[in-house]
Amino acid sequence: MDAYDKLNIAILAIGFAQSFYAGIMMLLKKHARLPDRVLAVWLFAIAFQMLISLFNTRYSIMGFPISPFVYGPLLFIYINTLISDKPRLRHYYISWSLPVIAFFILALIYRKQPVLIFDNFLAADPLRGLRFAYAILLMVSIIGYSIATFVRLDKHRRKIKDLYSYTSQKITLGWAQFVSISFFVFYFGLFAMGFTRVFAENFHFDPLLAGNIILVFYSFAFSIFGYQQDRIYPELTEKEKPKYERSGLQKKNIESLSKKLIALMEEEKLYREPELNIVDVAKRLHVPRHHVTQVLNEKMGRNFFTFINNYRIEEAKQRLLDPANNNLTVLAIGFDAGFNSKSSFNTLFKKHVGLTPSDYRKTHIKP
Repeated sequence: MDAYDKLNIAILAIGFAQSFYAGIMMLLKKHARLPDRVLAVWLFAIAFQMLISLFNTRYSIMGFPISPFVYGPLLFIYINTLISDKPRLRHYYISWSLPVIAFFILALIYRKQPVLIFDNFLAADPLRGLRFAYAILLMVSIIGYSIATFVRLDKHRRKIKDLYSYTSQKITLGWAQFVSISFFVFYFGLFAMGFTRVFAENFHFDPLLAGNIILVFYSFAFSIFGYQQDRIYPELTEKEKPKYERSGLQKKNIESLSKKLIALMEEEKLYREPELNIVDVAKRLHVPRHHVTQVLNEKMGRNFFTFINNYRIEEAKQRLLDPANNNLTVLAIGFDAGFNSKSSFNTLFKKHVGLTPSDYRKTHIKP
């Protein structure tokens, strides 16, 4: 056994142990929900592939890896259930398993045949069609589902501005967006290098070893971030759920609720709560959540995020110019106004005013 084989076995062993353990932890996670169970299946799929590859180093169990066909779909399903306020599995997800079943059968049938050969990939033998079908369908699966996942995350980042007045990694899913983009980049690069080996001479890149290393990376990434991820959307209790969720407001009610909403901000300064969400506001107004959204969209022409942070910015502007606050730091004023982080305070303030809070204070206060 040469150094290459030892390295490959070590990576496979680490990947199997990490994926299997992480999958168990996701199932045992306190208050585990559907997204956690989907992620557990994804991790077990990696563990299964690692285990089969380990056995294949000595025995011919399967002709080629089949688990990669579930990576893309499970990534998409995980993100889709994570960003849904009512997560559930769709019936059509079953159809996405058909390529897995088909190639699983073929992998067993041709377990002793050299299907995935790179040096003679284009050789005119009976297995050439299977090689091409495997490579093309796998590439379409990985890249297609990665793009679909990124699109869903992008829509989510816009949607949450109707619900939250603040941002965080667990709400915006910045970590998941990074993973979906890097997933696409890594596998696109892997496919490009694999095809380069097919057509170029003296190019000895091994996509299987590189693929195993990438899987170990994603196993760690998903197990760490996935375990820490909580539910995104604020949950309503049964008593709080409106009886007629789809009923809209009449114009006279929109005007009345708009005045109450403004009073809640200007008199009670509710925007100062750093983790304020639309459910909190709806509870204070004793109305369904979607009524608040309707008022903001139709009457004020803005989303919840913009509405609340405009109040925070205006208060911060006033307090930055007030000599009574000269003993307070800029960050302290931002926190008092309701911002939950320095970065969000600086970013939103500069976007709205054109200056950072520090520059705004220096510009407007005479020495």
